[in-house]
Amino acid sequence: MIIGNGLLAQAFKAYIPAFAEEHDLLVFASGVSNSQERAPEPYARERALLEEALDLDRFVLYFSTCSVSDPELSHMPYVQHKKAMEALIMERARRKAIFRLPQVVGATPNPHTLTNYLYEQISTGARFKVWLHARRNLIDVADVASIVCHLVENHAADGIVTNVASPASTGIQQLVHIFEEVLDKRANYESVDAGASYDIEAELALKTATEAGITFGPDYVTNLIRKYYGR
Repeated sequence: MIIGNGLLAQAFKAYIPAFAEEHDLLVFASGVSNSQERAPEPYARERALLEEALDLDRFVLYFSTCSVSDPELSHMPYVQHKKAMEALIMERARRKAIFRLPQVVGATPNPHTLTNYLYEQISTGARFKVWLHARRNLIDVADVASIVCHLVENHAADGIVTNVASPASTGIQQLVHIFEEVLDKRANYESVDAGASYDIEAELALKTATEAGITFGPDYVTNLIRKYYGR
């Protein structure tokens, strides 16, 4: 059973259509789509939907955020909400696996993703700000689905919280330069002396990625942007 219609939900439906039923899973991929959301209503809706789903007593897969480890974002409502949902699942679900994700990249109309935002600003020539010290970890949604499925099949993530991320984070300015190369267009941005980075421990996911045939080479991010945004 897959709950949701967004990027993650579609990845599970497209790449492994029968996987959820075979493993008695409840893939909860329906949540607040904007990490900058401050209104309480979207968070309340997700909590109510999750509480209803937990009553089904299936093996729950929940997707949280690696941002819980970012000291600059720990105060944000989105991060606080994700931590609360993790705690709720740990308390109420008999069978569960929680996966914290970084910036997931894929084909989605959601304007709130980092890569969709950068694409829109650069392709339209709109001016935007780039925090020079900010770094973000990017991963293909297809790789997320593959890694998660391998972990579930091997019961390697049962009952725990697992980070699923690529090996290295990319500076936002570097990411902008990648978009410039892919789109063959200069970005109109203002550099700001701000931002930070944080480490994501993802040893289990990276080991699983190797077993699944996923290669995180030096051109991973460039190829990822070209895959979804190349013209």
